[in-house]
Amino acid sequence: MADYYGTLADADAYMQARGYAWTGTDADKEAALLRASQYIDGLSGAPVAGRPGCRTIFPGTKAGGRTQLRAWPRTGSVDRDGQPVGPDEVPQEVVYATYEAAYRELASPGSLSPDFTASSLVKREKVASLEVEYAVSESAGNSAIIPVVSSINSLLYSLLVTRCGGPAFFVV
Repeated sequence: MADYYGTLADADAYMQARGYAWTGTDADKEAALLRASQYIDGLSGAPVAGRPGCRTIFPGTKAGGRTQLRAWPRTGSVDRDGQPVGPDEVPQEVVYATYEAAYRELASPGSLSPDFTASSLVKREKVASLEVEYAVSESAGNSAIIPVVSSINSLLYSLLVTRCGGPAFFVV
């Protein structure tokens, strides 16, 4: 299995069909595809903005178990319509989302995985008589820096589900 989702040839065709400026060496493109795949995998388990205790996940488990590098293929996975995803299948949505992410990573390496230092967050700034307070959620934490790319989220919508943990109440 490749270290990234899809193939370089298919990524080239995807970009060309959409008129994306996908230029660089094959090594640069493959590195972008690898970083993009890591980003896509990282979306499973990511906090849901505005919903404390909630995370998005890919349903099912890795088909190859814990030693499998990528999140896909998976066993026991179904999409939002209840359609099963085969245990040897990497859904086309995941591949296309990877290409979208790779396009951004090739243009700006590291843009999908910015570093975050909570202590460097500026809540309020004052310069002379001008004062600005930024709209930053106190509870957002690290989830505030996970880039949200609508084209990627739209592609993965049918595969990512929201799970919320928290206290459970049982009535007997």
